[in-house]
Amino acid sequence: MVRLCYDPDFEKLKPKYLEELPEKLKLYSEFLGKRPWFAGDKITFVDFLAYDVLDMKRIFEPKCLDAFLNLKDFISRFEGVRHSGSCIDDCPILEMSAVRGLQAEQPVRV
Repeated sequence: MVRLCYDPDFEKLKPKYLEELPEKLKLYSEFLGKRPWFAGDKITFVDFLAYDVLDMKRIFEPKCLDAFLNLKDFISRFEGVRHSGSCIDDCPILEMSAVRGLQAEQPVRV
C-alpha cells in the first residue's frame, strides 16, 4: 500500500488496488474466524500488527471492512482494550516492556 500511495501513477493504480482489496481482507477474516484475537483468546503482539494493517486499509478506504463483521468487531475490541489501558495486563510481552522501562529489577509475569 505504501508503494501505491507514493507511486506517480497512484490515480491509475488505485482502482485495481481497491478491486483486489476485498480478497485480501477475506484472508484476514477467514484467519480470524470467530476468535476474539488473531492468535487465540488473549491479545498478543500479533493483534497490534493486524490492527495496524487493517486500520491503514480502513483509512485508505473507510468502507472496506463493511463486508467483514468479524474484522470490524476486532477493530472495535482492540480499540476498546487499547483505550481502557488493560492491554498491559492482558499481554505479557507489553507488560515486560512497560516494566523494563520503569524498573528493570521488578519481577514480571510470563
